[in-house]
Amino acid sequence: MTASETVVASPGRTQRGVSSWLIFGTGLGVAVNGDQLDVAVARSRSASPQLKAAVTIRDFRTRAAAEWGAELLQFLASVGEPHLAATITLPREEVIVRTVLLPGVADKEIPAAMELQLETLHPYGDEEVAWSWLRARPDTVLIGIVRRASLDYWETLFAEAGVPVAAVTFSSAAIYAAIRIWSAAPASFLLCFTSSSGRIEVYGESDARAVYSAELAASPERVAAAARAELRLSADSQPLSLDDALPAPSPITVMNYSPLAWATALTASAPFTTRVANFLPKERRATNARRQYAVTAVLGALLAIGLLGAFVIYPAVERRNYLAALNEEVRRLEPSAKQAQSLEQAITATRARVDMLDQIRRRPQADLDVLAELTKLLPAQVWTNSVEIFTDSVVIAGEADQAGPLLKLLDSSPLFQNSEFALSVTRNSQMEQFRIKTMRRNRAGRTTP
Repeated sequence: MTASETVVASPGRTQRGVSSWLIFGTGLGVAVNGDQLDVAVARSRSASPQLKAAVTIRDFRTRAAAEWGAELLQFLASVGEPHLAATITLPREEVIVRTVLLPGVADKEIPAAMELQLETLHPYGDEEVAWSWLRARPDTVLIGIVRRASLDYWETLFAEAGVPVAAVTFSSAAIYAAIRIWSAAPASFLLCFTSSSGRIEVYGESDARAVYSAELAASPERVAAAARAELRLSADSQPLSLDDALPAPSPITVMNYSPLAWATALTASAPFTTRVANFLPKERRATNARRQYAVTAVLGALLAIGLLGAFVIYPAVERRNYLAALNEEVRRLEPSAKQAQSLEQAITATRARVDMLDQIRRRPQADLDVLAELTKLLPAQVWTNSVEIFTDSVVIAGEADQAGPLLKLLDSSPLFQNSEFALSVTRNSQMEQFRIKTMRRNRAGRTTP
């Protein structure tokens, strides 16, 4: 049994709430699968999705684009959806898939944040690339990177075929979005299926990793074991097939279809609730004509108008009246508030002046204490030429037979600390000339009044 045939019962699903009302639309999904294009048309409503039709366009690489393009357009016309623009899922081997931790970064800031580290996420060097993203967790972003030349090739090919393209995405993003349209995804699961290159593609989610996506050339058993290790899943966790993980079409009218094309079509069919990770720039994206939604849109607009009046306009009027009453009260109290502010400023200025006068009053006595302490400390053999007293320090210049012991002598005083020579000591005859700077204790950092 191959990995794509592995079938295990899918975990239980949780039904969505009010947001399911916004699920409606029709999408065209195209999955590139080697030399063929797997095509599916999905019609989504709030109750369940419907697979309207599916087809395989074979040998498109060797046929003229206009030829297989006409075949695809004829298929769309036969199912009554000639207006649909395609959402294309590129081959897995052409896309680099990464998950990036961006905690606390808002959606609008993610493009700028990713541009700063984009070069570290792919091996293409200076080659131009295109990239797109979707948020996998509040702190994790799923990003796909493709060569610009590859993207231009597919865009040009479908343009030559006459098929409009709304989006170009990658398998991990399509699967992530499709399994969440109608229900919450299981906390942990692993999918294994055969990719377009014939290798085994794995997709999984767990508490340890928001999204794990890889394409490996090994046996299904070894691929599953490696994926379980990456996701920190137990050894008895069995992989699901992609078909089992996706919402089942209801009613089942098409038996043979590509699960990846179905996932892509589902993602395209619910534009109001699902974000497509789209490599195409906005200006180059085709849009689907939605004339069939005219009646629904009119009814929705009428309902929105009623809700607008009940929940938006009336509260807005009440808020405006309340704001007007608050502004009137502010205007009434404004003179008193200004008077109180003036009094507070006057009190602050007076306190500052009082503090300044206190400092000026205390300054002479403190300086006299410094002189008295120096007179007591310095031996009779020491001559002082000058004593400069500052707010936080004292500078002493003079002569002594030995200047070195003076530093320790000054530091022994309760008034001085951290004494040091301000200039090198010089000897003249029998005396040493010195200039010492000593810090006043408990005076550091004060300013002169």
